[in-house]
This record gives sequence, C-alpha cells and structure tokens, in this order.
Amino acid sequence: MVNLAAESDLALITRLPADSPKLTLALTRASERFRGRVHHNVTTTTGTLVLVGNGASKLLLPGIELRAITAVRVDGAAVTDFRLLRRTGVLVREPYAVWPKDYEVEVDCTYGFEPDEIPGDIKDAVLEHAATIALSLAHLQQESAGASSAGYNQNATTGTTQKWVEAVNRYQVGEGDES
Repeated sequence: MVNLAAESDLALITRLPADSPKLTLALTRASERFRGRVHHNVTTTTGTLVLVGNGASKLLLPGIELRAITAVRVDGAAVTDFRLLRRTGVLVREPYAVWPKDYEVEVDCTYGFEPDEIPGDIKDAVLEHAATIALSLAHLQQESAGASSAGYNQNATTGTTQKWVEAVNRYQVGEGDES
C-alpha cells in the first residue's frame, strides 16, 4: 500500500539519511495508523460504503473523495432515483423520496485520493507522526545525568498532535473522535 507522505520529506524533517530504514518503517507505520483511525484506505479504492438512512431526502457521504458510484441499495433493494451532488458529497433522492430512517444504505463506489492528490493536512499529520516514531528523542525536553532520567513532551508519549486530530476528524468515516 502507498504511504501517505514522501520519505524524502521525512528525511528533511528528521535529518536522517534518505536511505535509512527508520524512515521507511516510521512512514509505513504512521500511514497505516492514519488509515486505521479514519476507517478507509485514503488512496483510491473500490468497495461498498455502508451508511444509515436518516429519514431525509439528502444523505451526506463520509469525508472521502468520491470517484464513481456504480450501485446504491436500501436494505438490499436497488435504488436508482438519486443524484450525487459531487461538490458537497450528498446523495439526493428524487423526486420527494427519502432515505428510510435507520435502514442500511449500501453505496458501491470508487473513492479515495490518487497518491499525488493526497491533501496537505493528511501529509502533514502523517509526517509529524512518522517523525515522532523515527526520532522519539526529537521530543526530549529534559535530561538529567545523575540518576539518568529523560522527560518527553505530550506528543511523544501520546503519539498525536493537533494536526493529527484535526486530519483524522476531517477524513474519518463513521462515528468517533480521535484522541
């Protein structure tokens, strides 16, 4: 699977050699963790999104880049009386129909970003997290020589930054907040 940021950028941030295996491992782990938190691949994927009807004529699709819809089903039955408002990511039932409340709405589609189109906020969040993984000592705030102790800031111990939290919340499919 494609990493969500460039190793060359991580090398610049961490000042590690461009061929360091730490860069590859850190970027792979950070990319996989981001994908796990947002519940989708981020990069282009074909699959089925399962949403829940809301009783309204409009159904908001999750914060993903929608490429194409091939089929829509409500509780297993095909639905054709809809249109996609691509710019806002909304499926609209026409005319005057609604997405039945609390029924599963399955959307077969292709979604996600091409590797060269990954948004900057995702790249930034993944790079920051990968840098923390690659260089945990980069977050060293306090060091003692006597009994040998070290203190790390909160980002190093929790593994998340504000950029990470904001990007996860923006691109997440499903319920929940990143913390």
